[in-house]
Parts: sequence; structure tokens; C-alpha cells
Amino acid sequence: MKKIYEDDWWYDHLRYIVDAYIYGSFKKIRYEGLERIPQDGAVIFAPNHCDALMDPFAVLAMDHSKKVFVARADIFRKPVLRKILTFLKIMPINRVRDGFRSVINTEETIEKSIEVLNNRVPFCILPEGMHRSMHSLLPLGKGIARIALGADKAIAGERPVYIVPLGCEYGDYYRFRSTLLVTVGEPVDISAFIAARSGQSEAALLNDIRTLTAEGMKKLIVYIPDDDDYEAVWELAKLASGHVSEFNLRGRLETNRRMAEKLGRLRENEPEKARKLFDKALAYARARRQARISTHATYTERPLGAALWRTLKTVLGMPFALLCGAASLPAWGLGEYLAAGVKDRTFRNSFRCVAILLVWTLLLIAWTVVLLCSVKWYWALAALVLLVPAPMLAYDWVEQLRRCASAWRYLGNSRVRRMKNELKENLKTI
Repeated sequence: MKKIYEDDWWYDHLRYIVDAYIYGSFKKIRYEGLERIPQDGAVIFAPNHCDALMDPFAVLAMDHSKKVFVARADIFRKPVLRKILTFLKIMPINRVRDGFRSVINTEETIEKSIEVLNNRVPFCILPEGMHRSMHSLLPLGKGIARIALGADKAIAGERPVYIVPLGCEYGDYYRFRSTLLVTVGEPVDISAFIAARSGQSEAALLNDIRTLTAEGMKKLIVYIPDDDDYEAVWELAKLASGHVSEFNLRGRLETNRRMAEKLGRLRENEPEKARKLFDKALAYARARRQARISTHATYTERPLGAALWRTLKTVLGMPFALLCGAASLPAWGLGEYLAAGVKDRTFRNSFRCVAILLVWTLLLIAWTVVLLCSVKWYWALAALVLLVPAPMLAYDWVEQLRRCASAWRYLGNSRVRRMKNELKENLKTI
């Protein structure tokens, strides 16, 4: 049986299609720091885990080289999804909390992971162990440290073993066709790290590697401590970055991060002032959500102009959007049907991406045959060029419609506008 890390003709060629659909799942996706990925050793990628399968998909599309991943075993239960994940070189891994048998399976997965690295194929593990849609980090599991330690022993000085932290920063965890910034952090030379601590116990080494990896990951994202003030801090950070274009991914991340750091210092130095500000932010967030006003609607300083402009764009885009929606109905329709049946909202975009990948590829082939048999080839080619992004454009128009409705709600809600303006004035004093 072929090993998961071995070359596969279908994988190599169909990856171009898969990568295109991963890119198409976002309005904008940007990779920074790719030049930091080491070329002289075994590489273990360590991304934060906040958006289910979209996280490994983002790492997969980072470049065209093959990579092997692990993901929690329960998502492999559906036969179709299992085949897709295996094709994408994703291995299942059980967790300790899944029972004693899972511990044995986990040991086998770790051994296979070390074998992958020993055969010069990059390996990706989501070290938090489970996804969580928050700008924070869960404690890292021991798996990544054990794989790094084992790989260093197996390679035995032939080449270094690196852990490369990755930061995935999404514009929205739940909206399909949002934005994504993936940042490659500074590689951690695990071989040199271990060599410098020759007298240290294995348990201590494992803990130190986890700590070092977590610190590297925190530097790449908007990191907010997961405590009672998380929601208030994130609401205030979004307010602070409202003037930054949603497509300026680096600018928005840096603005959010600076505000989170400022609020952290305020909480430490002036706890009473911080408490009052956080309470106001929570009251504002509740009022905004009850009024069904999105954060995007609150970014404008001219609500009437914004509402009129969004209405104009929505109306002008409607005919083409309806055409795209009708042409690609089976693809996005299946995606929405599958997403509606998933309780975990974070998984819904993963199902949308996979459904569109499978169904829309087949539909495009069918449309190609129909068009070539119906019209001249150059008209068929022009129609196909317009058809290729059809399901994505349909999603974009629905999002535009949602933002348009939210803009009008914001215009008509003076209380929310007043609360927002008051908070923005408060932020200027910290």
C-alpha cells in the first residue's frame, strides 16, 4: 500500500484545482514570510486552530509542495470526506480523551509522522488539538513536541528538525468568502535546542518545546487572553481597526493587536477604569447584536452615505448575481444544505468549500460540453470565463445584501451609534 507521503500523480495534478478552490473560498488570502521556511531540514508546521478544516487547507495552499497533515479522527467518519482528506494527505489522529484505544492509535500516528519527516516531506500538526473560533490559544498538546523529539532522534544529526509557527488570522470565522492572512513565523531549530540541553529530562524538554512553540504562535495573531474580559477586548479592538480597509490584512491585524495590548496594560495599571470601559463595550455589543447590526456597518462615519452606496451596489449587482446563483445552484445549494446540518458553525465553511470543489468542478465540465455544442467556440470560452467564479460571486452578492440591510439598521438606530461614538472617544484616552 502506498505511503501517504509518497508521490501521487493525481495528487500532484489535481492539487492545482484544489488550491484554486481554497483561494476562491476567500475574497483575499495573503501569505507572508514564506522565505522563512527552512530548506535544509525536516519541517513541522504549527498553525493556530480557529476555523476547522480551513486551517489545514490554508497551509496546504501555501505553496504547491506536498505536505502531510493530521486532523482529529472523528471528522473522518463520513466516507466521502475521508476519501477527500486522505487524498489531501491528511491522517486521522485520536485524542487521549477519546479512550484507551485512542492512545495506541495516537502512538501509531506519531510514528508515521516521524516517518514522514524522515522522508523529507513537511508535516503539519495543529498543536492545540481542537479548533476554537477565538483570537487566543488553547494549551498546546504534547504531540508536536513528541514528534519533534522523535524526528530528531530518527534523523540522528543528518539535518536539523524545525518547528515553524504559523498564524492564521481570519476576517470572519463564520462567513464564507471572508479574508485570511497567514504569517510564517521564525523557525525554531529543535535540534539545536535539544543539543543545548543535553542534561535535561525528556519531560522538561517536551514542556519547553511546547512553550517555545506557543510563544512563536502568539506573535503572529491577535492574541487576547481567554478570560472574562475577552469579549469586551475583542469588541473594542474591532472598533479601533474600523477605519482600516478589510483588505489591508496586515494593517488590520496590527491595529487590533496594538489595541489589545493597550487594553491589557490598562487592565493591569488602572483596573477600575478598565472595568468601566469593558462594561460599556459589553453593553454596546449586546445592543448591536440585538439590533442585528454587523461590525462592518459601524465602521462608517457617514451612515446615510454608506447605506445608499451599499444599496446601489446591491441593486446593480443583482442581475449578474442571480445568473451566477442559478448557474451554480447545485454547488452552493449542496454546500448550504450540508452546512445547515452541522451544529458546529466553525465547520460550515469547510463543508461549503468541499461541496463547491466537488460539484462545481463537475458542473463546469457539463457547462463546457453544453456551451461548445450550442454556440461558437469563442462565445463558449467567454461564457466559461464568466462562469468559473459563479458560486463565489453568488456568495459575495448575498454578503453584500446582508451588509446593506445592516447598514440601514445602523442608520435607524441612534442608540447604537451613540454608544459606538462614546466608546471611540473613550479609546482615545487610553
